Amino acid sequence: MSQNEVSYYVRTAEDVKKVIEHAKLSENDLKPNVQPIYFGETFENYKLLQLDEHILADLKCGQTVVFKGDHKESAVLCTKTKTYDVKEAETSNSILLLPELTFPDEKFNNTELTSRKIVGIFHKYLEVKPCKPRLSKLRNLLKNCSYKGSELEKEVLATCEMYTFEHLSAKIQASDNELKYALKEMGAFQIDGYWRVLDFEYECRALSFLLNLIDEQSWPYNTIPMDETLNILCELLPPVILQHIIDQYSTWCVSSNLSKTHRSLIEDKVCRFMAIGLLRPCDKFNLTDFKTAWQGSVPEGMVTNLKQLDGTVLVDQSSHPQTICYFNEQDLPDDILERFVCLFQVRNKWTFNEIQPFLEKLSTDKLNVNTLLAKYTRATTDVDGVRVYCSRYSSTT
Repeated sequence: MSQNEVSYYVRTAEDVKKVIEHAKLSENDLKPNVQPIYFGETFENYKLLQLDEHILADLKCGQTVVFKGDHKESAVLCTKTKTYDVKEAETSNSILLLPELTFPDEKFNNTELTSRKIVGIFHKYLEVKPCKPRLSKLRNLLKNCSYKGSELEKEVLATCEMYTFEHLSAKIQASDNELKYALKEMGAFQIDGYWRVLDFEYECRALSFLLNLIDEQSWPYNTIPMDETLNILCELLPPVILQHIIDQYSTWCVSSNLSKTHRSLIEDKVCRFMAIGLLRPCDKFNLTDFKTAWQGSVPEGMVTNLKQLDGTVLVDQSSHPQTICYFNEQDLPDDILERFVCLFQVRNKWTFNEIQPFLEKLSTDKLNVNTLLAKYTRATTDVDGVRVYCSRYSSTT
Protein backbone atom coordinates (compact mmCIF):
# COMPACT_ATOMS: atom_id res chain seq x y z
CA MET A 1 0.00 0.00 0.00
CA SER A 2 1.41 3.39 -1.03
CA GLN A 3 1.99 6.33 1.36
CA ASN A 4 -0.92 8.23 -0.24
CA GLU A 5 -3.25 5.28 0.25
CA VAL A 6 -2.29 5.13 3.95
CA SER A 7 -2.75 8.88 4.39
CA TYR A 8 -6.21 8.95 2.88
CA TYR A 9 -7.57 5.70 4.28
CA VAL A 10 -11.05 6.31 5.76
CA ARG A 11 -12.78 3.86 8.05
CA THR A 12 -16.24 2.77 6.85
CA ALA A 13 -19.41 1.78 8.69
CA GLU A 14 -18.63 -1.84 7.83
CA ASP A 15 -15.25 -1.51 9.53
CA VAL A 16 -16.95 -0.19 12.66
CA LYS A 17 -19.40 -3.09 12.72
CA LYS A 18 -16.55 -5.58 12.46
CA VAL A 19 -14.78 -3.94 15.40
CA ILE A 20 -18.00 -4.16 17.44
CA GLU A 21 -18.35 -7.85 16.57
CA HIS A 22 -14.72 -8.60 17.48
CA ALA A 23 -15.31 -6.86 20.81
CA LYS A 24 -18.38 -9.08 21.33
CA LEU A 25 -20.66 -6.07 21.80
CA SER A 26 -24.18 -5.44 20.55
CA GLU A 27 -24.93 -2.36 18.46
CA ASN A 28 -28.18 -1.93 20.40
CA ASP A 29 -26.18 -1.32 23.59
CA LEU A 30 -24.13 1.44 22.01
CA LYS A 31 -24.96 5.05 21.21
CA PRO A 32 -24.90 6.01 17.52
CA ASN A 33 -22.19 8.66 18.01
CA VAL A 34 -19.30 7.03 16.05
CA GLN A 35 -16.16 9.12 15.44
CA PRO A 36 -13.18 7.50 13.71
CA ILE A 37 -9.96 9.19 14.88
CA TYR A 38 -7.04 10.02 12.60
CA PHE A 39 -3.69 11.73 13.05
CA GLY A 40 -3.56 15.17 11.48
CA GLU A 41 -0.95 16.07 8.88
CA THR A 42 0.73 18.47 11.36
CA PHE A 43 0.60 19.02 15.09
CA GLU A 44 -0.01 22.48 16.51
CA ASN A 45 2.35 23.86 19.18
CA TYR A 46 -0.11 23.80 22.07
CA LYS A 47 0.44 23.48 25.81
CA LEU A 48 -2.16 21.90 28.07
CA LEU A 49 -3.19 23.83 31.18
CA GLN A 50 -4.98 22.23 34.09
CA LEU A 51 -8.01 24.21 35.29
CA ASP A 52 -9.62 24.11 38.72
CA GLU A 53 -13.25 25.08 39.22
CA HIS A 54 -12.40 28.71 40.04
CA ILE A 55 -10.28 29.30 36.92
CA LEU A 56 -12.88 27.55 34.74
CA ALA A 57 -15.70 29.66 36.22
CA ASP A 58 -13.72 32.87 35.58
CA LEU A 59 -13.07 31.93 31.95
CA LYS A 60 -16.72 31.04 31.39
CA CYS A 61 -17.67 34.48 32.73
CA GLY A 62 -15.40 36.14 30.19
CA GLN A 63 -12.64 37.07 32.62
CA THR A 64 -8.99 36.75 31.67
CA VAL A 65 -6.18 34.77 33.26
CA VAL A 66 -2.58 35.97 33.05
CA PHE A 67 0.80 34.30 33.34
CA LYS A 68 3.23 36.45 35.32
CA GLY A 69 6.96 36.27 35.95
CA ASP A 70 10.21 37.47 34.44
CA HIS A 71 13.06 35.20 33.28
CA LYS A 72 14.41 34.90 36.84
CA GLU A 73 11.08 33.93 38.39
CA SER A 74 9.07 30.72 38.24
CA ALA A 75 5.76 31.41 36.53
CA VAL A 76 2.44 31.96 38.26
CA LEU A 77 -1.05 32.13 36.83
CA CYS A 78 -3.30 34.94 38.07
CA THR A 79 -7.06 35.35 37.88
CA LYS A 80 -8.72 38.51 39.17
CA THR A 81 -8.71 37.20 42.74
CA LYS A 82 -6.23 34.28 43.05
CA THR A 83 -2.62 33.36 42.33
CA TYR A 84 -1.53 29.87 41.26
CA ASP A 85 1.91 28.31 41.18
CA VAL A 86 2.56 26.73 37.76
CA LYS A 87 4.67 23.58 37.38
CA GLU A 88 5.15 21.23 34.43
CA ALA A 89 3.80 17.77 35.26
CA GLU A 90 4.25 14.49 33.36
CA THR A 91 1.77 11.71 32.67
CA SER A 92 2.59 8.17 31.61
CA ASN A 93 -0.50 8.09 29.40
CA SER A 94 -0.66 9.89 26.06
CA ILE A 95 -3.16 12.77 26.02
CA LEU A 96 -4.69 13.26 22.57
CA LEU A 97 -6.08 16.64 21.59
CA LEU A 98 -9.16 16.50 19.34
CA PRO A 99 -10.82 19.95 19.14
CA GLU A 100 -14.14 18.81 17.62
CA LEU A 101 -14.68 15.56 19.50
CA THR A 102 -18.25 15.18 20.79
CA PHE A 103 -19.49 13.11 23.69
CA PRO A 104 -22.48 10.73 23.75
CA ASP A 105 -25.75 12.55 24.19
CA GLU A 106 -29.26 11.14 24.49
CA LYS A 107 -30.41 13.59 21.80
CA PHE A 108 -27.63 12.63 19.39
CA ASN A 109 -29.24 10.67 16.61
CA ASN A 110 -26.71 10.81 13.78
CA THR A 111 -25.70 7.32 12.65
CA GLU A 112 -23.16 8.58 10.11
CA LEU A 113 -19.46 8.34 10.84
CA THR A 114 -17.80 11.67 11.65
CA SER A 115 -14.02 11.76 11.29
CA ARG A 116 -11.95 13.60 13.92
CA LYS A 117 -8.30 14.65 13.63
CA ILE A 118 -5.72 14.53 16.39
CA VAL A 119 -3.87 17.86 16.43
CA GLY A 120 -1.56 17.11 19.34
CA ILE A 121 -0.13 14.35 21.54
CA PHE A 122 1.00 15.28 25.04
CA HIS A 123 2.87 13.62 27.87
CA LYS A 124 3.24 16.86 29.83
CA TYR A 125 0.85 19.54 31.03
CA LEU A 126 0.93 22.65 33.20
CA GLU A 127 -0.31 21.91 36.70
CA VAL A 128 -1.62 24.77 38.85
CA LYS A 129 -1.84 24.97 42.64
CA PRO A 130 -3.14 27.91 44.69
CA CYS A 131 -0.32 29.88 46.28
CA LYS A 132 0.26 33.10 48.15
CA PRO A 133 1.08 36.20 46.08
CA ARG A 134 4.80 36.96 45.80
CA LEU A 135 5.18 40.45 47.18
CA SER A 136 8.90 40.91 47.94
CA LYS A 137 9.41 42.63 44.59
CA LEU A 138 6.53 45.02 45.31
CA ARG A 139 8.13 46.16 48.57
CA ASN A 140 11.51 46.60 46.87
CA LEU A 141 10.12 48.57 43.92
CA LEU A 142 8.19 50.99 46.14
CA LYS A 143 11.04 51.31 48.63
CA ASN A 144 13.32 52.48 45.82
CA CYS A 145 10.98 55.37 45.01
CA SER A 146 9.81 56.13 48.56
CA TYR A 147 8.67 59.62 49.46
CA LYS A 148 11.37 61.38 51.52
CA GLY A 149 9.91 64.87 51.80
CA SER A 150 9.04 67.73 49.45
CA GLU A 151 12.63 69.02 49.57
CA LEU A 152 13.92 65.75 48.01
CA GLU A 153 10.97 64.94 45.75
CA LYS A 154 12.44 66.56 42.64
CA GLU A 155 15.58 64.42 42.91
CA VAL A 156 13.57 61.22 43.53
CA LEU A 157 11.36 61.85 40.50
CA ALA A 158 14.41 62.46 38.32
CA THR A 159 16.35 59.34 39.38
CA CYS A 160 13.73 56.70 40.27
CA GLU A 161 11.15 54.85 38.21
CA MET A 162 7.54 55.45 39.25
CA TYR A 163 4.74 52.91 39.03
CA THR A 164 1.04 53.13 38.28
CA PHE A 165 -1.24 50.27 39.31
CA GLU A 166 -1.08 48.92 35.75
CA HIS A 167 2.74 48.90 35.87
CA LEU A 168 2.73 47.06 39.19
CA SER A 169 0.12 44.56 38.02
CA ALA A 170 2.35 43.64 35.07
CA LYS A 171 5.43 43.16 37.28
CA ILE A 172 4.11 41.67 40.52
CA GLN A 173 3.13 37.99 40.77
CA ALA A 174 -0.26 38.57 42.35
CA SER A 175 -3.86 38.89 41.25
CA ASP A 176 -5.23 42.43 41.00
CA ASN A 177 -7.34 41.95 44.15
CA GLU A 178 -4.35 40.60 46.09
CA LEU A 179 -2.20 43.45 44.82
CA LYS A 180 -4.72 46.07 45.98
CA TYR A 181 -4.87 44.43 49.41
CA ALA A 182 -1.06 44.30 49.64
CA LEU A 183 -0.76 48.00 48.76
CA LYS A 184 -3.22 48.84 51.52
CA GLU A 185 -1.47 46.58 54.05
CA MET A 186 1.95 48.11 53.40
CA GLY A 187 0.61 51.64 53.72
CA ALA A 188 1.06 52.63 50.08
CA PHE A 189 -0.70 55.68 48.65
CA GLN A 190 -0.90 57.58 45.37
CA ILE A 191 0.74 60.83 44.33
CA ASP A 192 -0.23 62.00 40.83
CA GLY A 193 -1.37 58.48 39.93
CA TYR A 194 1.86 56.76 41.06
CA TRP A 195 2.02 54.39 44.02
CA ARG A 196 4.45 55.37 46.76
CA VAL A 197 5.40 54.49 50.33
CA LEU A 198 6.89 56.81 52.92
CA ASP A 199 10.57 56.57 53.71
CA PHE A 200 10.79 55.28 57.29
CA GLU A 201 12.67 58.31 58.65
CA TYR A 202 10.21 60.68 57.00
CA GLU A 203 7.24 58.70 58.31
CA CYS A 204 8.71 59.00 61.82
CA ARG A 205 8.87 62.76 61.41
CA ALA A 206 5.36 63.05 59.95
CA LEU A 207 3.77 60.88 62.65
CA SER A 208 5.65 62.75 65.38
CA PHE A 209 4.02 66.00 64.21
CA LEU A 210 0.61 64.43 64.85
CA LEU A 211 1.57 62.84 68.19
CA ASN A 212 3.26 66.02 69.45
CA LEU A 213 0.19 68.06 68.56
CA ILE A 214 -2.04 65.68 70.51
CA ASP A 215 0.31 65.95 73.48
CA GLU A 216 0.56 69.75 73.31
CA GLN A 217 -3.20 70.18 73.10
CA SER A 218 -3.82 67.55 75.82
CA TRP A 219 -6.33 65.77 73.58
CA PRO A 220 -7.29 62.20 74.45
CA TYR A 221 -5.74 59.96 71.79
CA ASN A 222 -9.20 58.56 71.00
CA THR A 223 -10.92 61.95 70.52
CA ILE A 224 -8.91 64.11 68.10
CA PRO A 225 -10.72 67.07 66.45
CA MET A 226 -9.99 66.83 62.75
CA ASP A 227 -10.65 70.38 61.59
CA GLU A 228 -8.23 71.81 64.13
CA THR A 229 -5.66 69.10 63.42
CA LEU A 230 -5.73 69.72 59.66
CA ASN A 231 -5.54 73.49 60.07
CA ILE A 232 -2.42 73.27 62.25
CA LEU A 233 -0.52 70.46 60.51
CA CYS A 234 -1.15 71.65 56.93
CA GLU A 235 1.66 74.15 57.50
CA LEU A 236 4.09 71.33 58.31
CA LEU A 237 3.12 68.58 55.85
CA PRO A 238 1.91 68.46 52.22
CA PRO A 239 -1.88 67.81 52.11
CA VAL A 240 -1.54 64.33 50.52
CA ILE A 241 0.98 63.24 53.17
CA LEU A 242 -1.03 64.67 56.05
CA GLN A 243 -4.16 62.87 54.87
CA HIS A 244 -2.23 59.64 54.44
CA ILE A 245 -0.82 59.76 57.98
CA ILE A 246 -4.29 60.43 59.38
CA ASP A 247 -5.82 57.58 57.35
CA GLN A 248 -3.03 55.18 58.31
CA TYR A 249 -2.98 55.76 62.04
CA SER A 250 -6.51 56.79 62.98
CA THR A 251 -10.15 55.99 62.38
CA TRP A 252 -13.37 57.92 62.82
CA CYS A 253 -14.79 57.86 66.33
CA VAL A 254 -17.57 55.35 66.95
CA SER A 255 -19.68 57.77 69.02
CA SER A 256 -22.51 59.11 66.84
CA ASN A 257 -22.07 62.74 67.85
CA LEU A 258 -18.31 62.62 67.04
CA SER A 259 -18.30 60.22 64.08
CA LYS A 260 -17.80 62.97 61.47
CA THR A 261 -15.68 65.45 63.41
CA HIS A 262 -13.24 63.48 65.58
CA ARG A 263 -10.89 60.56 65.00
CA SER A 264 -9.23 58.01 67.27
CA LEU A 265 -5.65 56.79 66.93
CA ILE A 266 -5.35 53.06 66.18
CA GLU A 267 -3.53 51.85 69.29
CA ASP A 268 -1.87 48.72 67.88
CA LYS A 269 -0.57 50.53 64.77
CA VAL A 270 0.90 53.44 66.70
CA CYS A 271 2.48 51.18 69.32
CA ARG A 272 3.95 48.92 66.64
CA PHE A 273 5.47 51.80 64.69
CA MET A 274 7.00 53.39 67.79
CA ALA A 275 8.54 50.04 68.78
CA ILE A 276 10.11 49.64 65.33
CA GLY A 277 11.52 53.15 65.62
CA LEU A 278 13.25 52.17 68.86
CA LEU A 279 14.56 48.79 67.64
CA ARG A 280 15.74 49.49 64.08
CA PRO A 281 18.88 51.47 64.98
CA CYS A 282 20.33 48.80 67.31
CA ASP A 283 21.25 45.12 67.11
CA LYS A 284 19.73 44.14 70.44
CA PHE A 285 17.86 45.88 73.23
CA ASN A 286 17.61 44.88 76.88
CA LEU A 287 14.01 43.66 77.06
CA THR A 288 13.19 45.38 80.37
CA ASP A 289 14.70 48.69 79.23
CA PHE A 290 12.91 48.41 75.89
CA LYS A 291 9.51 47.91 77.52
CA THR A 292 10.03 51.02 79.65
CA ALA A 293 11.21 53.15 76.71
CA TRP A 294 8.44 51.83 74.46
CA GLN A 295 5.65 52.60 76.92
CA GLY A 296 7.07 56.09 77.37
CA SER A 297 7.09 56.75 73.62
CA VAL A 298 3.37 56.26 72.98
CA PRO A 299 0.54 58.72 73.72
CA GLU A 300 -0.86 58.81 77.23
CA GLY A 301 -3.56 56.19 77.73
CA MET A 302 -2.16 53.68 75.26
CA VAL A 303 -0.93 50.32 76.57
CA THR A 304 1.97 48.53 74.88
CA ASN A 305 2.03 44.74 74.60
CA LEU A 306 4.58 42.43 72.96
CA LYS A 307 1.71 40.73 71.09
CA GLN A 308 1.48 43.93 69.03
CA LEU A 309 4.92 43.09 67.62
CA ASP A 310 4.21 39.58 66.28
CA GLY A 311 6.16 39.06 63.08
CA THR A 312 8.33 42.11 63.74
CA VAL A 313 10.70 41.15 66.57
CA LEU A 314 12.59 38.28 68.14
CA VAL A 315 12.71 37.95 71.92
CA ASP A 316 15.59 35.94 73.40
CA GLN A 317 14.36 34.63 76.74
CA SER A 318 17.38 32.36 77.19
CA SER A 319 19.89 35.21 77.45
CA HIS A 320 20.70 37.05 80.67
CA PRO A 321 19.35 39.66 80.66
CA GLN A 322 16.62 38.88 78.16
CA THR A 323 16.89 40.81 74.88
CA ILE A 324 14.72 41.88 71.96
CA CYS A 325 15.71 42.73 68.38
CA TYR A 326 14.05 43.89 65.16
CA PHE A 327 13.28 40.99 62.81
CA ASN A 328 10.57 41.75 60.25
CA GLU A 329 8.59 39.00 58.54
CA GLN A 330 8.36 41.18 55.42
CA ASP A 331 12.12 40.92 54.91
CA LEU A 332 12.00 37.11 54.62
CA PRO A 333 11.77 35.27 51.25
CA ASP A 334 8.35 34.50 49.75
CA ASP A 335 9.50 30.96 48.90
CA ILE A 336 8.57 28.72 51.83
CA LEU A 337 11.70 26.53 51.72
CA GLU A 338 13.99 29.57 51.50
CA ARG A 339 12.09 31.12 54.40
CA PHE A 340 12.67 28.08 56.61
CA VAL A 341 16.39 28.17 55.73
CA CYS A 342 16.56 31.82 56.84
CA LEU A 343 14.63 31.13 60.06
CA PHE A 344 16.89 28.26 61.07
CA GLN A 345 19.99 30.30 60.30
CA VAL A 346 18.77 32.84 62.85
CA ARG A 347 17.68 30.33 65.48
CA ASN A 348 18.25 26.56 65.70
CA LYS A 349 15.04 25.80 67.58
CA TRP A 350 11.67 27.51 67.61
CA THR A 351 8.56 27.01 69.70
CA PHE A 352 5.24 27.12 67.87
CA ASN A 353 4.34 30.55 69.25
CA GLU A 354 7.73 31.95 68.22
CA ILE A 355 7.69 30.71 64.62
CA GLN A 356 3.97 31.07 63.82
CA PRO A 357 4.01 34.84 63.08
CA PHE A 358 6.73 34.28 60.48
CA LEU A 359 4.78 31.56 58.63
CA GLU A 360 1.18 32.68 58.92
CA LYS A 361 1.14 34.79 55.76
CA LEU A 362 2.41 31.84 53.68
CA SER A 363 -0.25 29.44 54.95
CA THR A 364 -3.29 28.52 52.83
CA ASP A 365 -6.58 26.72 53.42
CA LYS A 366 -4.90 23.40 52.60
CA LEU A 367 -1.48 24.21 54.09
CA ASN A 368 -1.90 25.79 57.51
CA VAL A 369 1.04 26.55 59.82
CA ASN A 370 0.89 23.11 61.47
CA THR A 371 1.01 21.41 58.07
CA LEU A 372 3.96 23.55 56.95
CA LEU A 373 5.84 22.66 60.13
CA ALA A 374 5.12 18.96 59.66
CA LYS A 375 6.37 19.11 56.08
CA TYR A 376 9.50 21.24 56.49
CA THR A 377 10.69 20.76 60.09
CA ARG A 378 11.46 18.10 62.65
CA ALA A 379 9.61 18.33 65.97
CA THR A 380 11.30 17.39 69.24
CA THR A 381 10.77 18.01 72.94
CA ASP A 382 13.43 19.95 74.86
CA VAL A 383 14.64 19.27 78.41
CA ASP A 384 11.84 21.43 79.84
CA GLY A 385 9.18 19.39 78.07
CA VAL A 386 8.45 22.13 75.52
CA ARG A 387 7.78 21.09 71.92
CA VAL A 388 10.28 22.76 69.57
CA TYR A 389 10.84 22.69 65.82
CA CYS A 390 14.25 22.14 64.18
CA SER A 391 15.45 22.07 60.60
CA ARG A 392 15.12 18.78 58.71
CA TYR A 393 18.49 19.50 57.11
CA SER A 394 21.69 19.24 59.11
CA SER A 395 23.31 22.05 57.10
CA THR A 396 21.01 24.61 58.69
CA THR A 397 21.06 23.36 62.26
